[in-house]
Amino acid sequence: MAASLPMTHAEIRGRIAMIPRLDIALKQTPIEEAKNLSQVLGGPRIFVKRDDLTGVAFGGNKLRNLEFRLAHAMKDEPDTVIVGLDLQSNSARQTVGACNKLGLRTILVLEGRQPNNVQGNLLVDYLLGAEVHFARDREEQRAKLDSLAAAVADAGGRPHILNDNPMFDVASAVAYLEVTLEVVEQLAERQLSPACFYMSSSGKGQAGMVLAQKLLDLDFAMHGVTATDEFHIPSRTAAIANQTAAALGLDLVVGEEDIVNFTDFVGKAYGIPSEAGNEAVRLFARTEGIILDPIYTGKAAAGLIAHVREGRFSKDEVVVFVHTGGTPAVFTWNELWR
Repeated sequence: MAASLPMTHAEIRGRIAMIPRLDIALKQTPIEEAKNLSQVLGGPRIFVKRDDLTGVAFGGNKLRNLEFRLAHAMKDEPDTVIVGLDLQSNSARQTVGACNKLGLRTILVLEGRQPNNVQGNLLVDYLLGAEVHFARDREEQRAKLDSLAAAVADAGGRPHILNDNPMFDVASAVAYLEVTLEVVEQLAERQLSPACFYMSSSGKGQAGMVLAQKLLDLDFAMHGVTATDEFHIPSRTAAIANQTAAALGLDLVVGEEDIVNFTDFVGKAYGIPSEAGNEAVRLFARTEGIILDPIYTGKAAAGLIAHVREGRFSKDEVVVFVHTGGTPAVFTWNELWR
């Protein structure tokens, strides 16, 4: 069913409510003004949406989309969730924590070599009780996912391979459509409106925030900052936004020209800290006591900081930085902070 634009928050939430979900994450995460950071930068009013405080296993953005992904998985009544991710994946950590809340066993197949010194997200994976396997590359990872699922089924279990769950992209976009509503409402309580959002995104979460741009009668910019060179972000984000609009029954189209995502803060490569990102991590920590990570949020914050220093915003404008979590990574890269 098509809807006329703009839509009210209640109408948008009604569309979101059509998609099955579980209650895992803490929603309505706080937003705080970073006054010291703004003063140091001489820039706009900066607000931080604390989506690192979503609850389970150090929190983070993935818990919101897991509410939809795991709701889809539970249709098959699994007792074991199997997922293949990166060695120091934030998503792996949050998936194990979410599955613990649901009483599900979790098996991780992580791409990378088993380290001698277990730190960061991997340490938390073990603490949460995940069964952890390692794979040299994605081909071996896929083979292990399938063989482990077969072994669980042969033993009488009911496995679900989360990599094959069709909700991954749409779940992320829907989650951050909802986050945008939260931020707009939280700022409205202070008689403020956002001029611009910044968030680490390679397409999924940003797709939801771009949908919010289309659906709400508000003039704000959405600036994604990617941490990877793997994707062509404009086409990927637009495709996910359109897939999500269809899932929500919305008659609208997002084009590549609607996507603003900065690729110049990746640094040497995905998964490797950058000088600008490390400076951003220190600056947030030492002005506001807010801990970012050097892989995702640090690089996104580097984009925000660079743009403020370039004078892109007036001092009275409201800029929102969406903190998507990733805190355990600061321990993995502990030598950077001494």
